[in-house]
Amino acid sequence: MDEDLARRLQPLEGGINFRDMGGYPAMDGHRVKWGRLYRSGTMSRLTPADHAYLAGLGIRCVVDFRSRRERAREPNRWCAAAGIDYWSRDHQEVFGQLHTMAKQGIGSEEQAMAIMAEGFRHLPFQQAPAYAELVRRIADGHVPIAFNCTAGKDRTGGAAALVLAILGTPRDTIVADFTLTEQAVDLRKAFGARPEDPSSPYAGLSEPVMNALAGARPGYIAAFLDAIDERCGSIEGYLAEIGVPSGAAEAMRAHLLEPG
Repeated sequence: MDEDLARRLQPLEGGINFRDMGGYPAMDGHRVKWGRLYRSGTMSRLTPADHAYLAGLGIRCVVDFRSRRERAREPNRWCAAAGIDYWSRDHQEVFGQLHTMAKQGIGSEEQAMAIMAEGFRHLPFQQAPAYAELVRRIADGHVPIAFNCTAGKDRTGGAAALVLAILGTPRDTIVADFTLTEQAVDLRKAFGARPEDPSSPYAGLSEPVMNALAGARPGYIAAFLDAIDERCGSIEGYLAEIGVPSGAAEAMRAHLLEPG
């Protein structure tokens, strides 16, 4: 484990990709505060020891991007037990329609990567209600805050990229935070796809294809950011489109950035 990941990844027995987003460079020479912003995969497997550890972090709010079905299968019990504000929405959206694509056949790594990139292009708009809520809560001072999906890669990766972009983090750093997930978690396991299972929609897919579908490749998050720029012109334009109040970005910076 490299030094950067070792500092970010929280030492949880049942955690999945639960890491601190502090220390990243932001606008005007500022840096993101440590201990204010956390990204994660599902929190359903947290142990009592994990609950005790997380109590010390002082997290006030969790925003969960998972679908109703995902939450029913793996509920977040920690927030209720700890009295932490928990937000989710009633939806059944599936990232990139991967199950459908897999059943139809994915013949090459390049095709799999193109499918993933296209999914990331839709993600800012598919998840707009949840991303808007995350921004509003940070702007309103509900920090420290954590946000999650299942593996902490796709929907969470988009949210992390969005927040860092609002804070003025350079694109290469945003991409590096996204790809760090490949070191933080066994993505094939977290992805839950079993190509060796004949009943799986991923049955028979090759190793390169599966690695591309489960991976956190730089081109995926680049497609996410490019889609925002192309449709909205800027991060500020995107925030306006999804109904975030004016001034929210500046409020976020006040809560998340170290003094200059």
